[in-house]
Amino acid sequence: MQITIDHRQELDLAVIVAVGDNRCRVGLDPATRTLLDERRRQIEVVIFDQELPAYGFNRGFGHNVDLAVKEELLADLQENLIVSHAVGVGEPLPEAVVRIAMLLRANSLARGYSGIRPELVETLLALLNAGITPLVPALGSVGASGDLAPLSHIALALIGQGRVTVGGERQPAAAALARAGIAPLRLAMKEGLALNNGVQIMNAIGLLACARLQDLLKTAAVTTALTAQVMLAPDTYFRPDFHAVRPHPGARRVADWIWRLMQDSPTRMAHRDFKDDGQVQDPYNIRCAAQILGAAHDLVSQAERTLLIEANSATDNPILLPDAAGRFVDVLSGGHFHGMPVAVQIYGLLQAAGIIAGLAHQRSVRYVDPNRNKGLGRDLKWPGLSADQNSISSGLMMLEYASASLLNAIWGEAMPSHLFTIATNAGQEDHVSMGTGLAVRLLDSLDKVARVLAIELACTLQAITVRKMLAAIPTEAELPPWVHDELAALKTRMDRHADGVIFEVGVIRELALTEAQRRLSPVSERLYAALVADGAFPPVTRDRVLADDIAALAGRIMGGAIVAAVEQEMPLPW
Repeated sequence: MQITIDHRQELDLAVIVAVGDNRCRVGLDPATRTLLDERRRQIEVVIFDQELPAYGFNRGFGHNVDLAVKEELLADLQENLIVSHAVGVGEPLPEAVVRIAMLLRANSLARGYSGIRPELVETLLALLNAGITPLVPALGSVGASGDLAPLSHIALALIGQGRVTVGGERQPAAAALARAGIAPLRLAMKEGLALNNGVQIMNAIGLLACARLQDLLKTAAVTTALTAQVMLAPDTYFRPDFHAVRPHPGARRVADWIWRLMQDSPTRMAHRDFKDDGQVQDPYNIRCAAQILGAAHDLVSQAERTLLIEANSATDNPILLPDAAGRFVDVLSGGHFHGMPVAVQIYGLLQAAGIIAGLAHQRSVRYVDPNRNKGLGRDLKWPGLSADQNSISSGLMMLEYASASLLNAIWGEAMPSHLFTIATNAGQEDHVSMGTGLAVRLLDSLDKVARVLAIELACTLQAITVRKMLAAIPTEAELPPWVHDELAALKTRMDRHADGVIFEVGVIRELALTEAQRRLSPVSERLYAALVADGAFPPVTRDRVLADDIAALAGRIMGGAIVAAVEQEMPLPW
């Protein structure tokens, strides 16, 4: 796959993620290269011939803006900026995040408002195409004058310094560039600042999270449809005409997914008549699932829109705008590098992650509760256990604890750091977004969300298997009044004939189902059969270690395998 950066075109989420996953090559459109070259010559004429004092070109940075820099030192100024600002700390960011950030920085510079040479963009793309990924520590940015520290670590690789990974192997950038035949850049005026002024790190994480959360949310809709069937809930909560009267876009979309996934379910048809099961309403974890997950859908959709605006914007400082003659030499110093527009969306994604995980956890709690799981027994233990084996078995009990721990951690990561600014740069930067730290925590939370969903799916698969073994489902249908009279009379007669014994008599209310009636909807059955055949989560017939099973199931979820299996026959358009 080949994509082209073109100042007249915009990148979309699919392309951005594909570059992050190293599934395509990237080129620079010739017309864009010509544009960058021409605008660079225009600003050089003004700076050198007219001796214009301009921040970023021939002045110091931050509160050093009052310091003039000699022409022969301008290149050194830019290199010193990058070297001095590469102070990131912590473990390296994932390669996908760094690759996306490189793409976004190249795309921002290619807009034509930064006054840089086209070689800067071309070198970024050359590293991408060569599979050379700078090692970028995750922490150290306050997300205001751009992601200064992490973007400086990317810029280090362009000038042949720092460390990179190639094919998973860490090595000096100079050696990797030499092997790939890429000449290190000698930065010219403005170009160091152009490389590290922007919030491409937090934006890269946000866009990657949007893509991942779309799969996680669709997985949550799939588990909702499965859970609703195995918990003997109706599909009416998700009817299109019902959601039309409260038409929030996310809720309508999620309800549509679940509604279609539940159609033609024999299990649902077996208790469709209210007189069969007597169930009036289900708990909110099913009844309000579309509204709850729909809110997460809205958050992710809003974030995607905003983050794509950012991805296709010029975020440098200063920005070059056209003068009266149309030359891009009007040097305007402003704040397009500030991370607040991105940070608030990152926080929205963290909220979405917490919403998805919170709902999945509540259903896992219900699965192991014999008082609320519609006859599935205590802790989803295997129905065929002997009394002795049952007494020493925990079944899936502990999965609820693990889910609670993960959910608590996700909520802990949702501290609204973007509301807690700390002034930097001697007070010059007195409001910073802190959005990058927020984004790193978002990245950390995604795996936890997948594991919470994996726990619910494990419980669901166990519950489906158990439900298929049971010949009847519980019902809350009302009994005729005479039944109570007959039972009371029977108890009285029995009590008369046993000294020291008090009899209890009652009726077990169950609705018998045939084997065919215990089947789920066709798409649900095929997914269940595929997961069973693939050994995704073998039934827990005896207590066993479940950690590896959950980790593997979470890997399938994070990789989009569950959604892909469903969408082979039933698309779930976003």
